[in-house]
Amino acid sequence: MRSYPSPEPAAARSEQRRRPLSIVSPLHYTPSYEYPLVVWLHHSGHNELQVEQVLPHVSVRNYVGVGVRGNQATDVRGWGFDWAEGKSSIASARESVVEAIEHTQAEMSIHSKRVLIAGYGSGATMACRIALMEPERFAGVAMMGGQFPTSQSVMREYHRLRERRLPILWQQAINGVDDCPEQLKRGILAAESIRARVEIRQYRGDDVMNAVALRDMDQWCFDNIIQPRSESTAENSTVRPSEGLSPIDFSAN
Repeated sequence: MRSYPSPEPAAARSEQRRRPLSIVSPLHYTPSYEYPLVVWLHHSGHNELQVEQVLPHVSVRNYVGVGVRGNQATDVRGWGFDWAEGKSSIASARESVVEAIEHTQAEMSIHSKRVLIAGYGSGATMACRIALMEPERFAGVAMMGGQFPTSQSVMREYHRLRERRLPILWQQAINGVDDCPEQLKRGILAAESIRARVEIRQYRGDDVMNAVALRDMDQWCFDNIIQPRSESTAENSTVRPSEGLSPIDFSAN
């Protein structure tokens, strides 16, 4: 697996791409094959390079990945970022994701109907928010933690979303500090209201970012995006065992 971190855009290209991104190619990349694309939104305090550490735990062969930088700096070094959720910030994040997809499609062989948007923590919330705003652009959403958006601004495409029935994998840590049962309940109700095909998987421990959850993301993508099943055999909520859980540590630089 090779990584292609994008340099800071030059002045002549600043209108084409406003934020850096990082593209990760699969092992033994074959240009004649159209790969599924994983668009990755990092959690607070990290940046677009997080995709390089996450995607190998999902699969080293199955996907092209692109990491998108958050829209709000979290440290003075300009290394950590997060996803601000004001109206203009959401519009900016949406634009950055679209630009990242288009740039990756121009550089790599991508299946246009197999674009997954995924994220961790605040990145998961923003990933879901953008997918609900652009439901036809994405084949599905994978949320590692985060919250399901319930604001009226997201639900304004209510009938369009009910018709689309967007597939969503929502992974939660049972003892996670950010995983509130009441918020989860509200999110489930909101997802049900738009007939989203939500599969909730819960993992023992205090952090959903682990090797088991990332492998599950690969299997879910295969079952719902790469070779969709006619009828889902998965339960709506599954508790995953603690055996084999390996936390994923991120580099500090």
